Amino acid sequence: MKETLINNFLRISKIPRESGHEEKIADFFINVAKEKNLYYFKDENNNVLIKKKGNVDSEPIALQAHLDMVCIKRKDSNHNFECNGIEVIIDGDKVTAKDTSLGADQGVGLSMMLTIMEDNNLKHPDLEFLFTTEEETTFNGAVTFPYSKVESKRLINLDNSKDNSIFIGADGDICNEYIYNGDLIENNLPSYKILIDGFPGGNSGENVNLSENNAITTMAKLLKDKDVFIRSIDGGTSENDLATFCEVVINTSLDVQEVFKKQNVKIDKFDNKISFSKEDTKNILNEISDLKCGYITKNKASANLGLIKTANNTVTIYYVFRSMDENELKMINNESKNLNNNFNVNEVYADSIWKVDYESELLSQYKELYFKEYSEYPLEEIFHGGIECSSIKKRIDGLDIISIGSSIRKYHTIDEVTFINSWIKTFNLLIKFLQHL
Repeated sequence: MKETLINNFLRISKIPRESGHEEKIADFFINVAKEKNLYYFKDENNNVLIKKKGNVDSEPIALQAHLDMVCIKRKDSNHNFECNGIEVIIDGDKVTAKDTSLGADQGVGLSMMLTIMEDNNLKHPDLEFLFTTEEETTFNGAVTFPYSKVESKRLINLDNSKDNSIFIGADGDICNEYIYNGDLIENNLPSYKILIDGFPGGNSGENVNLSENNAITTMAKLLKDKDVFIRSIDGGTSENDLATFCEVVINTSLDVQEVFKKQNVKIDKFDNKISFSKEDTKNILNEISDLKCGYITKNKASANLGLIKTANNTVTIYYVFRSMDENELKMINNESKNLNNNFNVNEVYADSIWKVDYESELLSQYKELYFKEYSEYPLEEIFHGGIECSSIKKRIDGLDIISIGSSIRKYHTIDEVTFINSWIKTFNLLIKFLQHL
């Protein structure tokens, strides 16, 4: 089984699957269904549902994972995520990628589902395999799928990143964009392009303690209340992930080497004769500073400013905040909209809270199986970040749902790593679980 899981992970890794561009990986799974004479359905957003008849007398159960991955690469890499697969490196138990994110999130879950789909010797109830899109960006797949096609009232999500835990709940979140339209003025002060880089990356829910001092917020702290005029400010790759870099073009008579002396910085003279006004610059830097990151309430609600970009005279900030309390989400949302009246605020998406169901039969059954195998119970955790379980549970009445998975570290970064022995542990647990439901 080890070699099959490895081979299936490699098959999946060869297929481009950047979030929002899941056509090829969706068609891959449909072709597998056709070869195995399985029922399949694909909707207009490339979500896929595949059904396989079982040989265990039990109610049907669904397995679910997302098709897309976060695509990050080294700055000197020529990798093209639109047409190139991932170059996987296997070193004993450890699995990484060459110069890019690995996509173990959630290629590992996909490889397990593929293995079960193709193996006719396994014992299991009737199975439904649900593959969703855009999990890493908008949750559009989980939100829009026509769930009337799903028969199961039990679902196992495979998007957990720890093999010794069960996710039993998750924060709700709201992502807003904050748009500032400023005035560009002539500016003959010396101009510089400045890049600060090398900040820790990864998912902001998993690494919320690092969010407060990411590259964007650090840049704002360095420039705030200084005699500078911003021309542009760009940083980060996603609202959900920690910003590892931030680049500004500024006009100033200050000694920029002195301003950035404690940073991993690249400073270049730059030919620029226009900038935002002093007032605009102040408003932009204040907004970044006022949108608090990290843990922001006593109840451990959190937030992350993960992306900022400039287009001509418009600066756009992407900011996501999370909580297990609906009222707290509304409060944070209202406060963030009223920080600076010069910014237009639009909601990009909102994901519902996955509330804990301590009466869950799946939870009880999986805990007992885990204890039988390892003489200890798995951790029961509330995931501090968005996960599709909330969107799916909201749309299927009476759904019993848990989330399990294999160990993945530093996901959403070029240092992403997973471990084959952890795959085998989780897969064997999953198969035993399906046999005895």
